[in-house]
Amino acid sequence: MTTDKLYIYNKVNALGKKILHYSLFTFALSIMLTACDKDVLDINSDPFKDQTYKNALMPPISTFLVEQEGFDEYVSALRYAGMFDALNQSSNGVSFTAFVPTDEAMHDFYQRRGVSSLEELPADYVRQFVLYHTVKDSILPDAFILKSSVQNLSGDKISIEIDSVHAGEATLNGEGRIVEMGLSAFNGKVYVLSSAMTPLVETVYDRIAEGGTSTIMTAALRATGWDKLLSTVVDTTLNDDRERVITHYYYTVLNVSDQTFQKAGIASLDALRSKLKAANEQGLSEDSLLREYVGYHILQNQYTTDELGAMNGSEATRIWGSSARNQVFTVTYDSLATTETDRYTLNASAEAARFIPATSNVLSKNGYVHELDGWLPVWEPQQTTVLWDLADYTEIKNMVDAEYYQPSEPTAQEQRFRVATASCFEYELGEAGTKNHTYSDISYATCQKTLKDANNLDRLVFNLGYMGSVSMRTPVIVRGKYKVELSIVYLANNLFMRNMTDGNGGMLKMEFDDENTTFVAPYTKVTSIMPGVYTSTIYDEIEFSETANHKFSFVVLDPAASTNANFSLQFDCIKFTPIK
Repeated sequence: MTTDKLYIYNKVNALGKKILHYSLFTFALSIMLTACDKDVLDINSDPFKDQTYKNALMPPISTFLVEQEGFDEYVSALRYAGMFDALNQSSNGVSFTAFVPTDEAMHDFYQRRGVSSLEELPADYVRQFVLYHTVKDSILPDAFILKSSVQNLSGDKISIEIDSVHAGEATLNGEGRIVEMGLSAFNGKVYVLSSAMTPLVETVYDRIAEGGTSTIMTAALRATGWDKLLSTVVDTTLNDDRERVITHYYYTVLNVSDQTFQKAGIASLDALRSKLKAANEQGLSEDSLLREYVGYHILQNQYTTDELGAMNGSEATRIWGSSARNQVFTVTYDSLATTETDRYTLNASAEAARFIPATSNVLSKNGYVHELDGWLPVWEPQQTTVLWDLADYTEIKNMVDAEYYQPSEPTAQEQRFRVATASCFEYELGEAGTKNHTYSDISYATCQKTLKDANNLDRLVFNLGYMGSVSMRTPVIVRGKYKVELSIVYLANNLFMRNMTDGNGGMLKMEFDDENTTFVAPYTKVTSIMPGVYTSTIYDEIEFSETANHKFSFVVLDPAASTNANFSLQFDCIKFTPIK
């Protein structure tokens, strides 16, 4: 076997093994799509094989591509993946938006994958490629240019950047280049790509383990069991009603390369264990210290470096809870930095580290990997302002369409999703129920332009009725005293709450850790009748005796919660400001 052929064989063999990681993902995707529409599920098995839709005006997508020039390779990909007839289907109103690479774009993609032809790629990978380039529902160009993202059939969020210079062009995920928009087929729209997108198949663990530059971190992940968790994309369980529930897992990993470890005098996993043991003053075992160190480098959601370092109001330093129990790290933003490397510093007041731009923001199937220039030992910072976005839970993210979770821009219309069954909540409805049918018991809602000041352009809406209650866990908060403020969304139909013309203004009994009881009516503190985001103080001072997350709960004490159809509690975020 020649060197070139051996290289191609090894690349394809490795790719084929990687596809096995996603057998569960494909199965879970099928279940998810079954719940939406049986015909969309059928994409994976193509039961329409050898069947053809005919229409007097125009053909369906696959046939349309056959009849056009320049798409032979993608048509071959559809056939090779068993997807040709699936994208021709149109029963029960099913339609698609297909991002279709030209022949030239397909050949460029083969070259990027280290192969010379379609047949050198595994069929399962090509199926993922097609799913990655396909969106359910037909999107007209006028609607497409207003979107910041769409969700494809493999469950991934595809970012959209409209070209402001070249009309009718756009970039998908910073990679796929749209050069022609909205060609019409019978069952959808075709958007032509001059550059194909690379489907996400690697997990965050794959990203770290591949390449051989992070062998110490890879060994630490394996020794602590995190390799299995970071290799999990989705899981399928049964709820109390015996319904299948699909959970997607998202992570952010702060990776440390072997070269960076060696700068700290760490040349192996055993050397890392020894260094952690030498610095320990609590008498913990080496295994416990290693688990804490690895967990300290993992967050339970996906964040870019800019999201980790975004300024927290007027504060230049943000605090983040890690997967290590009760351990946090800080990210400090330097507005005067002249280089990207110096923009953010982690644990600036301790043994600091910075992101390495070239090897950070590495996107995978289940999150981001950022490489650091320091080994980042565990450290407890001083008190820092914490802004708790109440919707910032992976459990909630799993229940919201990717296109609408924490949108980058105000949405044209308010989007609502019931999230009451998310495991981050423990709640009870009041016995009298509620007359508000606009929102469910607990809803996730996006914000329009009138609510552009909402953090992450979203909020949670609680519709629990009189004496209804809910509890949830806060982020990790460094021990000490804090002022606590609640930001709420106020709408025009909440006027009766502001003026207390019906009920008592949304009176609530609030507690942290089943103590520190306070009674507040935040809607009576709204300073204007104009819809917007308003903030009121719920604790002038509260003290937390240990660095930890805390149980936050409230009970609705306003009878109007069960009698007035316009009653709802719309919470944006809670801010903890240190008191020195």
